[in-house]
Amino acid sequence: MIDFGELRELIKSRRSVRKFQDKPIPEDLLPKALELATWAPNGGNHQPWRFLIVSNKDLINKMADAVKAKTELIASWPEAKQFGEVVERWRKAADFFRSAPVCIAVLLGKYSSIADQILRARGETDPVGREIRSYRQLGSSSLQSVAAAVAYLLLILHYFGLGATWMAGPQQAKKEIEQLLGVPPEWDFVDLIPVGYPAETPKNPGRKAVKEVVQFLR
Repeated sequence: MIDFGELRELIKSRRSVRKFQDKPIPEDLLPKALELATWAPNGGNHQPWRFLIVSNKDLINKMADAVKAKTELIASWPEAKQFGEVVERWRKAADFFRSAPVCIAVLLGKYSSIADQILRARGETDPVGREIRSYRQLGSSSLQSVAAAVAYLLLILHYFGLGATWMAGPQQAKKEIEQLLGVPPEWDFVDLIPVGYPAETPKNPGRKAVKEVVQFLR
């Protein structure tokens, strides 16, 4: 069994890295990391994930261009003005991942539990069934499963000395990225993880005290 102190240090020392060295990643490392990530808990062992390892710089730049274009569009809307400098920082940083040697695109598959299938068959006529279905959609089993795999993956990459960060923002260019990567219609692009050897050491952002986020109901 792994030493608890080592595990704690691994978890607490991981950071979201956004600046990367111009250094290639050994090709065998990423499959090793992803193989372990697929051991994450998941609904019904359906394993509703796929991972596309993108090292083609032209593709990475095209994805970054698509995300940048959608960012500029959103930032141009009148509703964005109220956020001032925050929007400006977001505009400048939205496509930082173009500097990463590799990006991992995470795809979400469709999984329907027995409860989901019953609720779908129930349709819209029953208000109680409709309400329950909305609850389950909010925290869908597939999305929770993929999130667990991504969390595992980030820790494993950190163990290998690689830097990475979890990006949901590129979903604003979901259609364009799926077209660029040839994603089949039965899959959805949900995350992008730029990976590389770190060119920065982000500060410890701290965490809320456990007593602020944990409650015992005895």
